[in-house]
Amino acid sequence: MASGEHGNVASAMAYVELKDVSKDYLSGVCLVDEESSQLIVSSWDGTASLYDWEKNKRMGRLSHEWPLTSIAVCTGTRRAYVGSAQGEVLELDWESERMVAVQGLQCGLGISAMGSYGQFVVVGSWDGSLEVVDTRRNSVRLIRRLAGKILSLDCGATRVVCMTTDGVYVFRTSDIDAAPERRESGLKYQSRCVRLVPDEEGYVQSSVDGRVAVEYFGDEGRKFAFRCHRMNLKDTQLVFPVNALCFHPKTALLYTGGSDGRVFAWNLTTRKKAEELPKVEDSVVKLCCNRRALVIAASDDTFKTSAVVEDIALQHSRVYVKVF
Repeated sequence: MASGEHGNVASAMAYVELKDVSKDYLSGVCLVDEESSQLIVSSWDGTASLYDWEKNKRMGRLSHEWPLTSIAVCTGTRRAYVGSAQGEVLELDWESERMVAVQGLQCGLGISAMGSYGQFVVVGSWDGSLEVVDTRRNSVRLIRRLAGKILSLDCGATRVVCMTTDGVYVFRTSDIDAAPERRESGLKYQSRCVRLVPDEEGYVQSSVDGRVAVEYFGDEGRKFAFRCHRMNLKDTQLVFPVNALCFHPKTALLYTGGSDGRVFAWNLTTRKKAEELPKVEDSVVKLCCNRRALVIAASDDTFKTSAVVEDIALQHSRVYVKVF
């Protein structure tokens, strides 16, 4: 599988660009459910914003004193939660215009990743803590320490997959208290994102060196990896991090988003690229998808590779919606 040549920036008419988006680095985007036009965007400026992309209107905005680093909507209750750089998890209460802290968390560092299954929200921290929150009680159901920093996680009806600097850990939701299966990473360089495949019989993970690995449980022969988000020049090849992954719930196409401002769709059955979406101005840092739309969060992430310590001026973040 190859990403092909990079062309010019395409017309923005292919997307709906949301109005009144936070200018700071975007840490998460999440659609409320499979059919909804409502989505929530979290940012490092401490804001969580609720939008209706169909009306292109901001419906609400809540602010926190610390940067917000991740977001999840509970599939069972439709309650929305955000994680902070201080290791907090907060429920977003739009009606009362406040954030309600979940009690009992033991994350020593910031929240790096979140997901949900049923009535539970799964929280991962940079200190290796994996904690399960019961949203009906807003209390912690399980605390487990994993080796390494938690970089990304994803949840399905039957499994939770958690990617750390030490490897990939897989939990069964039916027995979440049991010890997880540990698997070696399918990628050589640091991973950025992990997502379960739609039937939950495997997962995909991306890395900073423009690669995606596809792994399957119990069938090593099916695994493969492919290169993407690369630019071929005359004497060299530029390689871009693959920051974001998501699957279309109906077609099972895999979308990849990279620091080249590109989003590609891949058919994992044929192992071919199915679509190349119009380029956006900055790095694609987050993706989410439901049956109606693909949401693309773009932020200036040049600070990650900057050689200077002092503050640098960043481009304003943007959120684009591709309507299906």
